[in-house]
Amino acid sequence: MGMMAFALLAATAAGQPEIKIEAVAGKGYLATVEMIDADQYDPVVDRIKAIAIQRCGKLKSRFGRYYFDNQVDVERGVMVIKNFRQHFSCFDPATDPYKAVPADWKPSAAEVAAATKFVAGFLENLDKGNGAALAKMMDPALEATPAEMQRFSEEAKMHQTGAGRFTSRLDGWLNNPEDAIYPGAYAYFAVLSSHPGIAGTCGGLLVYRVREGVYNISQYDVRYISQQLIDEAGYSDEELNRLCQR
Repeated sequence: MGMMAFALLAATAAGQPEIKIEAVAGKGYLATVEMIDADQYDPVVDRIKAIAIQRCGKLKSRFGRYYFDNQVDVERGVMVIKNFRQHFSCFDPATDPYKAVPADWKPSAAEVAAATKFVAGFLENLDKGNGAALAKMMDPALEATPAEMQRFSEEAKMHQTGAGRFTSRLDGWLNNPEDAIYPGAYAYFAVLSSHPGIAGTCGGLLVYRVREGVYNISQYDVRYISQQLIDEAGYSDEELNRLCQR
């Protein structure tokens, strides 16, 4: 009853979106939120973390597969997140196979080149709509399916009106980031689009270093803002930037 009461309190606190928690056999728990503004994303995740700590007790919690749909609320000029789903599970650190890298770990030039090449391959498959190849490049913990990744590709191209390219920009490496699936070394790449019809992009890819020269996509969080939407709504540069804020 204590855990149930805690979850209910977290879900119904005044002015906060409802978070539903359900147990998933063999996989831990699933947290769901029907709709939030994009700037509520971090507070909602923080609340789910608190629930996960409570549920796991003496064990540690680990986030796994997550999913949501992006949509622009044109009247308010804000990005909204719908159908948010976040899995989490409990684990014993003493038996955890995933180990942290030293706090001062730095990638070699070859490592940077290899990670950049991996991301270029991912974006090429995204542009081609190769859902099967994209699914294989995702972290297994995310349980990404070819059909799901095919849909991500279609969403990435839905506002395009002509030929262009997806490109990436390496924004830096992170050692043992708190919010990542596992401890270890990660690289964050912003995703850019030169396709006509796209006014801008938000977000990017978090890449997990499995071992030297081997990588997985740990997080895919890219939003594409259509030029048509910007033209019809008459957004300023400041308002466009606000669409990307989380």
